[in-house]
Amino acid sequence: MNRKLMLLAFALSGMAALIYEVTWTRMLRLIFGSTVYAVSAILTTFFIGFALGSYLFRNRADNSKNPILLFSLLEFGIGLYGLMIIPVFGFLSTVYLLTSSSGYKLFQFIFSFIAIITPAVLIGATWPVVSKAYVRNVETLGNDSGMLYSMNSLGSFTGPIAAGFVLIPILGITNTNLFAACVNMFIAFLMFAKGRMR
Repeated sequence: MNRKLMLLAFALSGMAALIYEVTWTRMLRLIFGSTVYAVSAILTTFFIGFALGSYLFRNRADNSKNPILLFSLLEFGIGLYGLMIIPVFGFLSTVYLLTSSSGYKLFQFIFSFIAIITPAVLIGATWPVVSKAYVRNVETLGNDSGMLYSMNSLGSFTGPIAAGFVLIPILGITNTNLFAACVNMFIAFLMFAKGRMR
């Protein structure tokens, strides 16, 4: 049952991450005034963050005595940042007004990168941590890793669809962002309870 919950939690984590990606792209589009710049900033920051998070937490995951609790803390951090991101984007709007000239696009990108890189790193860090918690032994490494990847990809697949076609039209951008943050908090408390039991 714990392993099934871990798969569900990782799927929900992937869904929340892609909801953030859609909502933050919409927010940055309003700031940059261009979808191209917004999408480029989001994708660049997310993939750098994913890679950096996985790299930085690879040894910590292996040395963790309770990776489920570590996963819980990462999800809590992502959710907390999701709750705080709205004022951050408000600050970016001010930056845009001060650097509205086309020659300052690089500065706009740098500020948006700084604003988003922290949750991106935390999302990337979940991969080695969840793998440590879920993979049973070397003999089942391929099967377990494949199951984790497929469930996270399934969640990632549902995230943009839910955000673009359901959540944003009904709830709006801000409340959709808050919904994703609540998903992260739910995962955090669920995994915290399981980690404490373990």
